Amino acid sequence: MKKILCLLVLCCACAASAKELPVSKEGQEEAALYMDFMRAVRAELLEDPKACGYYQDALARAPQSKYLRRILTLCAVSEGDMEQADRYASYIEDGENDGEDLAVYAFYKWRKGELGPAQTYYEQALEKAPDDMRILYQYVLLLVYIDPDRAAEKLQEHKANYPSISQAIDYEIGNIYRRKGQPLKALEYYNSATQADPEYAEPYLARAEMYEKAAQYFLMLHELEALEKTGYESAPMYSRMGSVYVIVKDDARARAYFQKAKKLDNGDVPAGYFLALYAEQDGDYAAAARYLRETADFNEDAGKWVQTAFYEQRAGDTARSLDTLKEAYERFDKNVEIGYFYALALQDDGQYRRAARILKGVLHTNPDYEQARLAYAFALESLHKYKDMEEQLRLVLEQNPNNAAAYNLLGYSLAERNKRLDEAERLVSRALSLSPGDRAFADSLAWVYYRKGEYQKALDLLEGLDKDFIEANADVAYHLGAVYAALGQPQQALPYLQQAAPEVKEAQKLLKRLSKEQR
Repeated sequence: MKKILCLLVLCCACAASAKELPVSKEGQEEAALYMDFMRAVRAELLEDPKACGYYQDALARAPQSKYLRRILTLCAVSEGDMEQADRYASYIEDGENDGEDLAVYAFYKWRKGELGPAQTYYEQALEKAPDDMRILYQYVLLLVYIDPDRAAEKLQEHKANYPSISQAIDYEIGNIYRRKGQPLKALEYYNSATQADPEYAEPYLARAEMYEKAAQYFLMLHELEALEKTGYESAPMYSRMGSVYVIVKDDARARAYFQKAKKLDNGDVPAGYFLALYAEQDGDYAAAARYLRETADFNEDAGKWVQTAFYEQRAGDTARSLDTLKEAYERFDKNVEIGYFYALALQDDGQYRRAARILKGVLHTNPDYEQARLAYAFALESLHKYKDMEEQLRLVLEQNPNNAAAYNLLGYSLAERNKRLDEAERLVSRALSLSPGDRAFADSLAWVYYRKGEYQKALDLLEGLDKDFIEANADVAYHLGAVYAALGQPQQALPYLQQAAPEVKEAQKLLKRLSKEQR
């Protein structure tokens, strides 16, 4: 290498003068080898995946280089290309081997499944380099698979030689016994690690995980709180603590730890999810939507987009909610579930034509999606495409003869149009028999009775509905007002018609007529 460096200096000196000095072919080859090698080293330092290719370029210039073949053996094994590794691994037969040569070859044998030879080569490597902790660590990892007790013993042997890292060695021994299913032995070494260094985080986390798996949540929290007192903090730890406080129903502490996690990592997934649920519980839907949007996995989680749209709608931002669902529908390749919820939101916004178009696309890719077909029928009914609506509902009922909502929708639609009222009564009665407690179905049957002139029967049904349901549904209030008016009871009708008038045109008309008659 000294010769190469001299050549480079000489080249620089020549460049400074007008006169050029000739470089031999051998010198040019050596310089090119040096440059290929340095390019590979630089790529490796930058974690550039092209590094192995650059080492191959260097080997092409020096095919007998044991050092380069060793590096390329490691490259091939790391990439899982064992056939390529076989071509380079013959380096082990060229002259004397140092600890690194033997360790790489041991790793090669390990990945080929030859555990016995791998163990032998690691032991030879440690004889050559007894202080190389990297080789020791690889050897112990292999022993964990072959002979866990020997792995623990080997680490124990080296503990006295490395007092400055005794806590790390105890922690690794604890891990070995934990994998062996010896929790008490594992705890013994984890505790020893903590005694050696009370601020060493790993044993606290290991004990906490053991207690969590055993559902010993208070012991788990004790470990993590003790770790927190050392000054250690991390978003994953705080999220785990928050999740356990959710389990033990301590919402105040759960919220506090989720907020700590979010402060350290704004995109922390568990923290964002649970804080969104708490915000929903508080009725702060705008905050709930924001928490979900900020989670690191938001752009990959279709369900979170739908949930965010729900929060935005509840927060009163209908336009943004629809935009969220529209973007999600495109982002997730016209996902049928998102399409379904997007269509429902469009229907709620009165955009029945767009809803019908989305639902038609959903059914084209997933024709057995029963709820989507029912929603499509509803959109068609709202667009006054009654023939198409009935066709879709017949398909629903062919697929599921017990779909109460399909019977109700068809029966109510007939009642609204004052068509085939006997059939409408049979259909809605069938819906009620399938779902006796459904208040919307009871309202539908009452409306059928109203259309048939059976006002008292309609009133009996409507008066049986609870007050909250009536107050929340303008159509139901209109029906009750219309029935009272038909029975000649305008004073009882007026409050319900006044409630319904802002949303139901028929209620406005009837209210106007009754008000004139009362003057």
